Amino acid sequence: GLTATSEEVQAAIQDFPAFQKDGAFDQATYLRALQGARMTAKEFEAGQKQTLLLSKVQRLIISAAKVSDPEVLDFYKAIFEKVNLEVLSFDPADIRDISLTPDEVKGYFAKHREDFKTSARVRAQYLLFDPKDYEKQIQITPKEMEDHYQNNREKYTQPNRVKVRHILIKAEAKDNEASAKARKKAESIREEAVKGKDFAQLAKQHSEDPGTKDRGGDLGFVTRGQLVPEFEQEAFSLKVGDISKVVQTPYGWHILKVDEIHEAKVEPLGKVKDQIATLLRTRKTRELAHDDADQAYAAASKGKGLDNFARGKNLRLKETGLFSAKGKTDLDPKLQDAALSLGKGEVSPVLRLGETFALLQVLEKYEPRIPELKDVEEQVSEALKREKQKEKALAKAKEVLERLRKGAEIKSLAAQERFRVEETGFFDRGNDPPKMGNSEELRKAVAILGLKSAYPENPIFLDGKFLIIHLKDKKDVDLAQFNSQKENYRLGLLQQKQETLLTQWLDDLLEQAK
Repeated sequence: GLTATSEEVQAAIQDFPAFQKDGAFDQATYLRALQGARMTAKEFEAGQKQTLLLSKVQRLIISAAKVSDPEVLDFYKAIFEKVNLEVLSFDPADIRDISLTPDEVKGYFAKHREDFKTSARVRAQYLLFDPKDYEKQIQITPKEMEDHYQNNREKYTQPNRVKVRHILIKAEAKDNEASAKARKKAESIREEAVKGKDFAQLAKQHSEDPGTKDRGGDLGFVTRGQLVPEFEQEAFSLKVGDISKVVQTPYGWHILKVDEIHEAKVEPLGKVKDQIATLLRTRKTRELAHDDADQAYAAASKGKGLDNFARGKNLRLKETGLFSAKGKTDLDPKLQDAALSLGKGEVSPVLRLGETFALLQVLEKYEPRIPELKDVEEQVSEALKREKQKEKALAKAKEVLERLRKGAEIKSLAAQERFRVEETGFFDRGNDPPKMGNSEELRKAVAILGLKSAYPENPIFLDGKFLIIHLKDKKDVDLAQFNSQKENYRLGLLQQKQETLLTQWLDDLLEQAK
């Protein structure tokens, strides 16, 4: 039964800052913007109607979300309550009494054969074609520089630039009351500037643009296309020393002052000839390097091999040792990937390594394979041993945790079992415990400690160890500080609840969808 009326669509469109002129909706500006986007007014308005309707649906769904004062306090405590934990750790590597039978090793290998699969290994040779090595072959003539200059004059044209300062008074265009108030303030500041007060000082006092405020509003030199249209039009219409009228953009209300104007000009050839010579030399050396790489590819593809080409061109042919994707190598990643993807004798296409071109040929290749048990028995035994150690460590941690949850005292139990207890010291409940690493499971466990039990339900596996954490002590939050920030956290919690409601509603629709 929800609808978006024509009046609502019209009001929404009239509030768009991009369709306004001097703070009010302008039909011509609106139609020009749509024309630039290659869209008819009918199409745009239909889209706005759909957007408004979706917004109404969303508001209806999330309106059920409510947040009570106790919920806000619990939310705040979950972030800022100070807690001190005692930590017991169980390192599987400390368990020594592990015995393995031949049948167990054989059975483990049968189940995990893929874990011991060897990687593909290759040995390759390659050539590098660096443009810098061709510089001695290049000569740049005055005529070439002249021709390039004449054919690319636009590249050596300095565009019209203005050095501008501005003062910004921020305002949302959709908030008519706030926008009118901001405009009135901007007009008052402009009057001071027109009467001769130092513009830079006014910017330092009043501007709300953090990027330029401390520099007296200085934006430096700008060219067309760098600024929002409303600002740009005003900046390029002023003379040196002029103070603009108050101008509205999507950011708020601006007052501009132009300090310098540099008219467009073409740099003379004499000033840019070194730049052109460097550009042409770089281009020619790159072409020569690429041509040689292409010739090498053609020769290698016809079976003549990279070594013959390298000798003919007096190039250094490099060779790799045997390597795999898992092994360490100094080879460029592109060359490494090419070698591993090719078969024996195959040649890569010409590869680009930064400014250098490269060509690679595979000399030997050993495909991945699953080895016999006798070839990897030591690795299999070690893997099985680690698995058994982990199982025993987890079983012991669970046993100790169960005793603690039933009332055993942590320090006496640790002394009895010869475990070491460490304390984290106080930290905010919402943060990671000090020196314990980043773990979502650990954070969730800390969040609920003390609500039902001072211990978690299960040991936590972190950095190769099983941990038992115990809430030793906690410090209440500062209620005065909480009350001063309560509404901000209420809003944050409300937004979370609203997002959850919307997600649940969508999930329900998806469940019902055919």
